[in-house]
Amino acid sequence: MSSLSPPPVPMELHAVNRRKLCDSLRPHLSSSDRPLDGFVLLQGGEEKNRYCTDHAELFRQESYFAYLFGVREPDFYGAIDIGSGKSILFIPRLPDDYAVWLGEIKPLSHFKETYMVDMVYYVDEIIQVLSEQFKGSGKPLLYLLHGLNTDSGNLSKPASFEGIEKFETDLTTLHPILAECRVIKSSLELQLLQFANDISSEAHVEVMRKVTPGMKEYQMESMFLHHTYMYGGCRHCSYTCICATGDNSAVLHYGHAAAPNDREAHRGIERCGTGEED
Repeated sequence: MSSLSPPPVPMELHAVNRRKLCDSLRPHLSSSDRPLDGFVLLQGGEEKNRYCTDHAELFRQESYFAYLFGVREPDFYGAIDIGSGKSILFIPRLPDDYAVWLGEIKPLSHFKETYMVDMVYYVDEIIQVLSEQFKGSGKPLLYLLHGLNTDSGNLSKPASFEGIEKFETDLTTLHPILAECRVIKSSLELQLLQFANDISSEAHVEVMRKVTPGMKEYQMESMFLHHTYMYGGCRHCSYTCICATGDNSAVLHYGHAAAPNDREAHRGIERCGTGEED
């Protein structure tokens, strides 16, 4: 059992994040005599199938896109008018047979209300909409996310769509400013982080209470995942569970496919490194 219950995730959190970004971008652009006419444009995560099969892998949103828009679904784009602060979501235009396999096709108004944005259009309308919304002269300017994650050594993927050559693009301005915005957490973000820590800590205690000699490491992993999902509603782990016993505890990222938490537990050292995402 648990004394915790999943808190609501208010979309106001993401509206605050968008305002924070604009408040950081505007003085930066003004100080370098650059106009405020332009858009931040991010591409959300894409749905992927498992190799050549028709099985869609469980989707987890790209982190920067989640930070600004809170969108759960794949294949979205999001734009912010830097001058006005107005937000626009672009959603995929789904085929009719989507409803047979995956449920009701929601109208544009559903996403406008759910995600608290100013406008919603289809992805195939990006060129028309951004061109019409642009208040400056010449080609509309898009600030795209492109920068290095210094932990992984990987680069953020800038938004791309057919016809992007009709726009001016900037690949250097956005990333350092948006990354810095994410460093300082709002009170709403801190509440969610506290819950993720609380439910993860509670699950660790539950594993320690129940583990006994003779169990497999994967049973510890299973107990952790069950507790955080059952009582915390946490569907995703922030990383692969590390449930190591004996000398496996010396392997920093134990639990991967080649060492899948499969040893039998004996009395002695146990290391359980796991953590949930909201």
